[in-house]
Amino acid sequence: MLAMATKVVTDYGRVLAQVQPGLQGVPESLLPHSRSQIRNAIVMLLQHLQPEHTVLRESLARGYVYLAQFVPDAEATVLEKSAAVPGHLPTMRLMNRIKLDMERALEELGAMGVHTVLK
Repeated sequence: MLAMATKVVTDYGRVLAQVQPGLQGVPESLLPHSRSQIRNAIVMLLQHLQPEHTVLRESLARGYVYLAQFVPDAEATVLEKSAAVPGHLPTMRLMNRIKLDMERALEELGAMGVHTVLK
């Protein structure tokens, strides 16, 4: 189980290395596995990680939060096309949902005893 979780997280890490996380939304089709598979793999690794591995723990926590920025492709297209339009209501709603999902992810991590600071 841990080997599979490691593979899923490694694949996801490769994607994160190629995209610029931000509130603009990243197409979900770029993910190498489903969001739930990635989320579960990160949680499993966090649960089995020794406390002294703080850098790895922090990296996993960031990846967990950044997962919220991957949105359905149609929504990513809306965000991309309307990013330059100030006050565009659908864009603002999508961005606010991404922020809320990121906040929820931080709360979930906190409930697991994992605290992180996003850079």
